[in-house]
Amino acid sequence: MHTSKVVAGVAITLLSTVLLTGCITESSKAPETASTGASEVLAGSLVELFEQEKADTDNMFVLEVLDRAIASGSIAQQDYDEAHRLYVECMSDAGYKEKYRQDTNGVWRITPPSLNGDEEVERYMQIGADCSDELAPIEALFTVQQGNPDLLADPAAGAVACLKRAKLVGGDYTVGDFTAEFESGFKNSPFDPNSPEAQSCFSGNGYAVTVEW
Repeated sequence: MHTSKVVAGVAITLLSTVLLTGCITESSKAPETASTGASEVLAGSLVELFEQEKADTDNMFVLEVLDRAIASGSIAQQDYDEAHRLYVECMSDAGYKEKYRQDTNGVWRITPPSLNGDEEVERYMQIGADCSDELAPIEALFTVQQGNPDLLADPAAGAVACLKRAKLVGGDYTVGDFTAEFESGFKNSPFDPNSPEAQSCFSGNGYAVTVEW
């Protein structure tokens, strides 16, 4: 589910572009990609993404949220927050005390509890997957909506576009620059990778980045 590396004392984790932090979204499905002729995109519009997910789910909560999103053009923060609340309630009932933090773009980040041994990790992941029936598809789409409005299929390109919108980098900053900085642990980055704005760009494009110097 995720890869991790330690470079020059910096711990960094990269997650798939539409998956939840914590390896709990095996039920989540990545949107299909389409081509605009100029670059690969996830779909022609957010509504197309919503319609794709609607065709693949029979969860009544998810269907109701998607019906509202298709009508309005976006997933409401309150609908996403409710999906997250249902997940938290389910995990709490199962005896897990996770930590939750909401980025400035509205996306919730999940820190798993301390787990001992492969068996305990496997049980946590399975219960997390079971509890995320409502959250996984909604969060996948909400994350794209908030952090990648151009629907770029390449998460690095989406992150770069977000960093530019936030004015954290200049117009000449490239995907190559971002990739190089990721690999070096952002130690010479022109922006603070731990800032709320940068963290929102990371999480909004499927990256969970933690920098500890």
